[in-house]
Amino acid sequence: MTEEQLPYKFSFSITYKEYKSLTLAHSKNQLIFIGVFIFVVFIATTWIKSSNFDVMLSKAPIGIILSLVLTFFMWLLTLYKSRRAFETSGILKSEQTLTLSEDGIQMAIETNDSLIPWNEVAKVSESKDLFIIYLTKNQGVLIPKSAVEMARIRPILRSFLDSSKLRIK
Repeated sequence: MTEEQLPYKFSFSITYKEYKSLTLAHSKNQLIFIGVFIFVVFIATTWIKSSNFDVMLSKAPIGIILSLVLTFFMWLLTLYKSRRAFETSGILKSEQTLTLSEDGIQMAIETNDSLIPWNEVAKVSESKDLFIIYLTKNQGVLIPKSAVEMARIRPILRSFLDSSKLRIK
């Protein structure tokens, strides 16, 4: 790590588009499970009611359509909840300043200032729009890619975190 790379200070605000992409990424497996579960329950119910394989096959398209429609409504509900959570959260929309240094991640939001040591970072993943620095399974720091220089942030993360914690390009 060269001296000119550290400390690396940048400021940003999270947009709804970035927050929505995170919410949908975290909900993807749940939405897939719901769709498959609805289809399996529909087929099982059809089989129990008729015990006829031909009847079950003839009603399978109905089950597929039903599971797709209900999964679509769950996706819409996820978007609605995501929008509400974003709109009511003052912290998410606040201007944030992060400083990456040898000590860890210095995070300043309005009047709150905290330091997250590198050893407390559980995992770092990268999506299309964000870097997500997880502190626990469900708690993390969102960093929009538009706010950082890729050529600077990736080497910093690689130098302070074990490769098993990194899910970045």
